[in-house]
Amino acid sequence: MNINKSKALLVFFYILLFATVSFSQTIGKIYSREDANSLFGNVIESVPINQSDLISILNQTQNYIMFQINNGELIILGEGRSVLYPIGKTVSSNEVFALVSKSKVIELLSLGSGNTITLEKRQYYFTVTFGLNTLEDLLWCPPFCP
Repeated sequence: MNINKSKALLVFFYILLFATVSFSQTIGKIYSREDANSLFGNVIESVPINQSDLISILNQTQNYIMFQINNGELIILGEGRSVLYPIGKTVSSNEVFALVSKSKVIELLSLGSGNTITLEKRQYYFTVTFGLNTLEDLLWCPPFCP
Protein backbone atom coordinates (compact mmCIF):
# COMPACT_ATOMS: atom_id res chain seq x y z
CA MET A 1 0.00 0.00 0.00
CA ASN A 2 2.81 2.44 0.90
CA ILE A 3 4.64 1.53 -2.30
CA ASN A 4 1.60 2.52 -4.40
CA LYS A 5 1.33 5.85 -2.55
CA SER A 6 5.03 6.48 -3.10
CA LYS A 7 4.74 5.69 -6.80
CA ALA A 8 1.67 7.90 -7.17
CA LEU A 9 3.43 10.74 -5.37
CA LEU A 10 6.52 10.31 -7.53
CA VAL A 11 4.43 10.37 -10.72
CA PHE A 12 2.59 13.48 -9.47
CA PHE A 13 5.85 15.34 -8.80
CA TYR A 14 7.29 14.26 -12.15
CA ILE A 15 4.21 15.60 -13.96
CA LEU A 16 4.37 18.82 -11.95
CA LEU A 17 8.08 19.24 -12.73
CA PHE A 18 7.49 18.49 -16.40
CA ALA A 19 4.66 20.99 -16.68
CA THR A 20 6.58 23.69 -14.81
CA VAL A 21 9.83 23.31 -16.73
CA SER A 22 8.37 22.78 -20.18
CA PHE A 23 5.61 25.29 -20.35
CA SER A 24 6.21 28.19 -18.02
CA GLN A 25 9.75 29.39 -18.48
CA THR A 26 11.93 30.76 -21.19
CA ILE A 27 14.30 28.05 -22.33
CA GLY A 28 17.81 29.00 -23.42
CA LYS A 29 20.55 31.39 -22.38
CA ILE A 30 22.83 33.54 -24.50
CA TYR A 31 26.58 33.45 -23.91
CA SER A 32 29.48 35.07 -25.67
CA ARG A 33 30.97 32.71 -28.23
CA GLU A 34 34.22 32.57 -26.22
CA ASP A 35 32.38 31.63 -23.02
CA ALA A 36 30.32 29.02 -24.85
CA ASN A 37 33.43 27.38 -26.31
CA SER A 38 35.00 27.32 -22.86
CA LEU A 39 31.88 26.03 -21.06
CA PHE A 40 30.50 23.58 -23.62
CA GLY A 41 33.55 22.31 -25.47
CA ASN A 42 34.42 22.08 -29.11
CA VAL A 43 31.93 21.85 -31.93
CA ILE A 44 31.80 18.30 -33.31
CA GLU A 45 29.38 18.93 -36.17
CA SER A 46 27.73 22.09 -37.46
CA VAL A 47 25.20 23.10 -40.07
CA PRO A 48 24.68 26.66 -41.32
CA ILE A 49 21.25 28.15 -42.04
CA ASN A 50 20.43 31.44 -43.67
CA GLN A 51 18.94 34.03 -41.29
CA SER A 52 15.92 34.68 -43.53
CA ASP A 53 15.20 30.93 -43.75
CA LEU A 54 15.36 30.57 -39.97
CA ILE A 55 13.05 33.57 -39.48
CA SER A 56 10.58 32.03 -41.93
CA ILE A 57 10.69 28.76 -39.96
CA LEU A 58 10.30 30.62 -36.64
CA ASN A 59 7.13 32.22 -38.00
CA GLN A 60 5.59 28.75 -38.26
CA THR A 61 5.74 28.05 -34.51
CA GLN A 62 4.33 29.87 -31.53
CA ASN A 63 6.58 29.44 -28.48
CA TYR A 64 9.21 26.74 -28.96
CA ILE A 65 11.47 25.36 -31.65
CA MET A 66 13.56 22.17 -31.66
CA PHE A 67 16.76 21.35 -33.51
CA GLN A 68 18.70 18.22 -34.38
CA ILE A 69 21.59 17.44 -36.68
CA ASN A 70 21.53 13.88 -37.96
CA ASN A 71 24.35 12.81 -40.31
CA GLY A 72 24.85 16.38 -41.47
CA GLU A 73 21.14 17.00 -42.01
CA LEU A 74 19.42 19.76 -40.04
CA ILE A 75 15.93 18.91 -38.77
CA ILE A 76 13.71 21.55 -37.14
CA LEU A 77 10.48 20.90 -35.25
CA GLY A 78 7.81 23.17 -33.81
CA GLU A 79 5.25 22.60 -31.07
CA GLY A 80 3.78 19.13 -31.00
CA ARG A 81 6.99 17.92 -32.66
CA SER A 82 5.62 18.95 -36.06
CA VAL A 83 8.36 18.97 -38.69
CA LEU A 84 9.04 22.47 -39.97
CA TYR A 85 12.25 21.70 -41.88
CA PRO A 86 12.90 19.92 -44.16
CA ILE A 87 9.37 19.71 -45.49
CA GLY A 88 8.19 16.13 -45.79
CA LYS A 89 10.64 14.73 -43.24
CA THR A 90 9.26 12.33 -40.64
CA VAL A 91 10.72 11.76 -37.18
CA SER A 92 9.94 9.15 -34.57
CA SER A 93 8.56 10.14 -31.18
CA ASN A 94 11.71 8.92 -29.39
CA GLU A 95 14.22 10.95 -31.45
CA VAL A 96 15.86 13.52 -29.19
CA PHE A 97 15.84 17.20 -30.15
CA ALA A 98 17.26 20.32 -28.50
CA LEU A 99 14.33 22.48 -27.33
CA VAL A 100 14.58 26.27 -27.00
CA SER A 101 12.15 29.17 -26.67
CA LYS A 102 11.40 30.97 -29.91
CA SER A 103 11.89 34.26 -28.06
CA LYS A 104 15.51 33.35 -27.19
CA VAL A 105 16.31 32.57 -30.83
CA ILE A 106 14.81 35.93 -31.84
CA GLU A 107 16.86 37.62 -29.11
CA LEU A 108 20.03 35.93 -30.43
CA LEU A 109 19.25 37.15 -33.95
CA SER A 110 18.77 40.70 -32.68
CA LEU A 111 22.24 40.71 -31.09
CA GLY A 112 24.25 39.67 -34.12
CA SER A 113 24.86 40.70 -37.67
CA GLY A 114 25.35 38.77 -40.86
CA ASN A 115 23.28 36.22 -42.72
CA THR A 116 24.37 32.84 -41.37
CA ILE A 117 23.36 31.13 -38.14
CA THR A 118 25.34 28.03 -37.19
CA LEU A 119 23.63 25.12 -35.43
CA GLU A 120 26.22 23.10 -33.55
CA LYS A 121 26.49 19.69 -31.97
CA ARG A 122 29.01 19.48 -29.17
CA GLN A 123 29.86 16.44 -27.07
CA TYR A 124 27.00 16.88 -24.58
CA TYR A 125 25.36 20.08 -25.81
CA PHE A 126 23.58 21.64 -28.74
CA THR A 127 24.24 25.32 -29.44
CA VAL A 128 23.08 28.00 -31.86
CA THR A 129 25.66 30.63 -32.78
CA PHE A 130 25.12 33.95 -34.55
CA GLY A 131 27.85 36.55 -34.72
CA LEU A 132 29.70 36.74 -31.41
CA ASN A 133 26.92 35.09 -29.37
CA THR A 134 25.90 31.51 -28.69
CA LEU A 135 22.57 30.21 -27.40
CA GLU A 136 22.64 27.24 -25.01
CA ASP A 137 20.90 25.85 -21.88
CA LEU A 138 18.47 24.06 -24.15
CA LEU A 139 16.35 21.17 -22.87
CA TRP A 140 16.14 17.74 -24.45
CA CYS A 141 12.85 16.58 -25.97
CA PRO A 142 12.04 13.95 -24.90
CA PRO A 143 11.65 14.03 -21.94
CA PHE A 144 10.68 17.74 -21.82
CA CYS A 145 8.44 18.37 -24.84
CA PRO A 146 5.80 21.09 -25.20
